[in-house]
Amino acid sequence: MKTRNIMQLVFLVFLMLAGCKSSGEFDPGPFARENDDDKTLLSFSVTDEAGDPIAGAYVVSYRQLAPKHIRVGEGYTDAQGKIQLEDQSHTTKGYATITAPGFNSRKVDLDLEQKQETNISVTLPTQDVLKVMSYNVQEGFKNNAQQKQAFAEWVQTYDPDIILLQEMMHFTDASFAEFAQTYGHDHAVLTKTIGIPTGITSKEPIDNIRKVVQTGVLHHGYVTGETFGIRVFSIHLCPYEVDNERNIHRIARKDEIKIIMDDAALYTSVPVVVGGDLNDHNTFDRDSYGAGYRYGDRDHTVTNTLKAYNFQDTYPLLHSEFKPTWPVDNVSSNGPNEGARLDYIFVSDNAKNTVVYSDIIQSAYTDKFSDHYPTYIEIKK
Repeated sequence: MKTRNIMQLVFLVFLMLAGCKSSGEFDPGPFARENDDDKTLLSFSVTDEAGDPIAGAYVVSYRQLAPKHIRVGEGYTDAQGKIQLEDQSHTTKGYATITAPGFNSRKVDLDLEQKQETNISVTLPTQDVLKVMSYNVQEGFKNNAQQKQAFAEWVQTYDPDIILLQEMMHFTDASFAEFAQTYGHDHAVLTKTIGIPTGITSKEPIDNIRKVVQTGVLHHGYVTGETFGIRVFSIHLCPYEVDNERNIHRIARKDEIKIIMDDAALYTSVPVVVGGDLNDHNTFDRDSYGAGYRYGDRDHTVTNTLKAYNFQDTYPLLHSEFKPTWPVDNVSSNGPNEGARLDYIFVSDNAKNTVVYSDIIQSAYTDKFSDHYPTYIEIKK
C-alpha cells in the first residue's frame, strides 16, 4: 500500500473516532442546555445501492431557525455506516449533507420528532458525476506545512476531480504541482508565482491553458484551461472598492468580470465553469435570508453580469436557504449564518441541467483552513 494511502487511512480512522457522537466531543454550540435529559437524536445509516454500509461517509446536520440554518452536528460514519448526532436546538426541520469518496453526494431534508431519536437511512449512488471544488485558501495556507497536509488529507473526503484555487501565495510552479499530487491530482497550473495567484488542479491533463495577467486592469488575473471535456476558469476579483486607497489602479470589479465573461463566452462548444472569489454579493442571498440580511444593499453588479451572459449560479439551482462563504470566524463561532456569500461557482447555460449537487462546505475542518468556505458542485459527466 502506498504511503499516502496509509496516511489517509490513519487520518480517516482518527476522524471517525473524533466525529462520532460516542466520542463525547460533540460541541452543541450556543443552544446547549444544562440538565436536559430528553435528547433529539439523529441516527444515520449510510449504505451503497447494494445495501452495504459505507464507512467514512461525512455527515453534516443543519437545523432550521428561520430564516437561517445552523450546523448542529457532524462526523464520519463508522464501519457499519452509522453515526448518531445530537440536536440540542430541539428543532424539527432542517437538512443533512452526506458525502463519501467514490459516491455521489446527497442532501436530505429532515423533519424530526423533538426530543426523540429519528432513524435516517441514506443511500449513496456509485459516483457517475464530475466533482468540482473552488476554494480561496487565504494566502496559500499562510505557507503552513501542517495546514497544507491537513487540507490534502481532508479534501479526499470529497475527492474532487477538479479544484479551482485562489490566493495561492508562497507556491512556485514546481511546489504547486507537488502539493496537488499529495491529494491525487497529477496536473496543476498557476496564473503566476508573484502577488496573489489563482490556480487549477485536476486528475486529468489541463489543456489549452491561458494565464491572463494585466497589471492595472485585472487585480489578480485569472487562469483558464480545459480538463475532463469542460472549460474552467479560476478567478479572483479585486477586494477593494474603487475609491479605496489600497486600490492604486482604481480597478472596478464590474470591469474585471466583463473581461472574463467576454473570454468565457468564446467557448460555446463545451460546458464552462467559472469559480472563485468574486468579492460581490447576490440578490438570492438577500431574498432567501429575508429582510434582516445586513448585506442586502450591497452591490450585485458582478453576479448580475454573469447572469446577463447566461451563466447560472449553482447554489440557488438546488437550494432555497441562505448559506454564507465568509467570514469563517464569525459563522463558525456564532452558529447562525451571519456572513455573506462572496465565493461562487457559475456554469454556462448549456450545463445548468447537468448540476445534480451543490454546496458550501461548512465543517469542523473548513472552519480552520481559511477565512472563506469552499464551494462545491457535482455535474453529470
